[in-house]
Amino acid sequence: MAEILTSSQMKSLEAAAIGSGRVSGLELMERAGRAVVQAIAATWPGARAALILCGPGNNGGDGYAVARILRAQGWQVATCRLRPAALLPSDAATNALRAEAAGVPELPWQAGSICGWLAQAGPGAVVVDALLGIGQSRDCTALLAPWIAAAAALPVQPVRVSIDIPTGYDSDTGKPCAETPFAADLVVTFHAEKPVHAGLRQTGARIVVADIGLPHGPAAQDRTHDRQTEEQ
Repeated sequence: MAEILTSSQMKSLEAAAIGSGRVSGLELMERAGRAVVQAIAATWPGARAALILCGPGNNGGDGYAVARILRAQGWQVATCRLRPAALLPSDAATNALRAEAAGVPELPWQAGSICGWLAQAGPGAVVVDALLGIGQSRDCTALLAPWIAAAAALPVQPVRVSIDIPTGYDSDTGKPCAETPFAADLVVTFHAEKPVHAGLRQTGARIVVADIGLPHGPAAQDRTHDRQTEEQ
């Protein structure tokens, strides 16, 4: 039976791996970013333009890694960020600065800017949702509003990718936590599926589970449980 992890189990597994010194948070982001790029290339081999919507946490850090990697591969890439790098967690901030140093331009978080960029990019553009990831519990409508407005104004819809969890869905219950959740065509999650993914598959989304080097099996679950117990 395939592993299915709740958001707290996944966070604890990552924290245990980082705490053990086996891997850094920055390296996990790099692995995640490369896995997303590989999944996009395998699904849409002709795509060459991507807009990355980057949130205020580590999911946004994954998005900045994706933007930098695509830029290095010759893609037309831009990011929309909700927070400046100085206000991001340290690993996400590092990736934001790396993307900036690589020449990835930043767009204002406005429908007009998003729509204009996508229209210029033309058919086959990819929008990557790297806004919130796992553990979403608040209403996300305000975050999605500029993207929804931009998409509605386009004659040709871009393809849509979510990193880990589409914005607007609760990872553990699978229920929407936004009036209009992000409608992903492809969802790239890491290590194991989360409870939400079974329902997302029913919407027609393709789910890809990428290995980012975390341990599998009962021993890993025991370490995760022990860490959760220590934190209580």
